[in-house]
Amino acid sequence: MNRAGQQKDQRGTSTLEFVVVLPTLLFVFFAIMELSRAWLTVNIVTTATREGARMGSVTPPLAGDVFDPAPAEARIDEILAAANLSTGATKDVTCPTPCVTGSQIQANVQVTFDTVLPFLPMLLDIDINRTTTMRYE
Repeated sequence: MNRAGQQKDQRGTSTLEFVVVLPTLLFVFFAIMELSRAWLTVNIVTTATREGARMGSVTPPLAGDVFDPAPAEARIDEILAAANLSTGATKDVTCPTPCVTGSQIQANVQVTFDTVLPFLPMLLDIDINRTTTMRYE
């Protein structure tokens, strides 16, 4: 009789343990997903700055060795728009004046990463800022 009483008292223990552990497991799972999204965003922004700097380094100058950043910024916009990151992104591509062969083209892109989970904003609302420098050809 004692054994049956012990069995009866332990009913629901596994359900209670599951209820206690489930929120922790879900938090870890969703945090890993959001960190993966953040890492993907960093890689996309890095690619956008590289492409922008490369486009700027091969774009012919305007009259009088004046650098035209429009094609490079358009390329950055293409990459960010393809990844749905163009909203709120800031970008600039610069070259010192006069922009001649051997000058340094610098592309800067800043994107704010916003988490989609309501309980993680304080952890993952970060600014991703990348800069790439290439030699003007």
